[in-house]
Amino acid sequence: MSVYRRPLLQAWEAAYTAELTLDQLRRRAATVGAALAGQRARCLIAFDTRFLANLLAQTLAHDLAAQGVTVVLADAPAPLPAIHHALDRKQADCALYVSARNRPYYMGGLILIADEKSGLRIHPTSDPLPPVAFPPLTPPQTTVDLRAPYLDALRNMIDLDAIRRLPMTFFIDAMAGTTAGMVTALLGEGGQTRAIEINRDPDPLFARGAPQPFEATLTRLRKLVRESDSHLGLALSGDGTSLAVVDPAGEVLDPFEVSLLLAGHLAAHHRQRGVVLAPPPAPQNPLRLQPKHLAAWEDATGLKLEVVSDGLHLERQPLVAMTATGEVALSRWSGCPDGLLAGLLLCEAVSRSNGGLRALCAALRAQFSA
Repeated sequence: MSVYRRPLLQAWEAAYTAELTLDQLRRRAATVGAALAGQRARCLIAFDTRFLANLLAQTLAHDLAAQGVTVVLADAPAPLPAIHHALDRKQADCALYVSARNRPYYMGGLILIADEKSGLRIHPTSDPLPPVAFPPLTPPQTTVDLRAPYLDALRNMIDLDAIRRLPMTFFIDAMAGTTAGMVTALLGEGGQTRAIEINRDPDPLFARGAPQPFEATLTRLRKLVRESDSHLGLALSGDGTSLAVVDPAGEVLDPFEVSLLLAGHLAAHHRQRGVVLAPPPAPQNPLRLQPKHLAAWEDATGLKLEVVSDGLHLERQPLVAMTATGEVALSRWSGCPDGLLAGLLLCEAVSRSNGGLRALCAALRAQFSA
């Protein structure tokens, strides 16, 4: 069983104009629509911040509605965790996500998301499609807000008051992605904490890169964190599933360290227990993975640590699972990797530590370097 409790049944990604065309996108969606119409399934159609994604989503909504599918269209770009949250709340039976997730700017795609037990059977088709006006001549009659319910859920998961009551500063790099505005909406009101967001304006080309924090230099974020002596920097991937953490010295923490910091906080302050799946430390990381270090950490936290190359696709539901690219899943809260949730939990951990992130990192490194 995957940590993706609701797996991505199909994921198609291609370069614009080379393989990804409106005709190709409509044809793939029509295949899904034919299966959904026969099963009277409701389909949520969502999109990210990529080039034309909102207009492509509107077009697919018109097509599926014409096939007899009950369609729910998102009203704004949505991160992948918000889509899973909407499906958890039974707003639809499945979702089509117009996105290439965290691939480079010249890519686009379409993702089908549904429960493993949904019974959907999708088969390719080459049937001709009717003409279409692009973008649609008439806007959709109804849309649904995915962000607000997702933010409400995060408010129930995180002790935001513990973060707000201290005079701390956090920088957040939204990478022109779907989480833009979310951290500031959660932390920016009624408290002493300052949440400063960068790269929040829409940029369908993602500065001609990939909205993936471990494929970017994060130069601006690192400089701001270092020179302002702030407490923490967070970079969130375009689809909201991946996270990079910048310490007060302006250095990007290894995902191995981030996964252990998260797990330690969940054990100490949320009394959670379970297996932690962490990626191997980067070659330049000074932490030494000797059996005595692993045993000492497990004794101190009451958790079990396994170092694996891919922590998101094993047949278990770990407490924390993280990949080398920053995808992080917290299975006690969500069946989808959620970088925003993980980032807020780290903010919570920093607020509860007298020495902040520096002290947390120093204590962790001491355990693995003795």
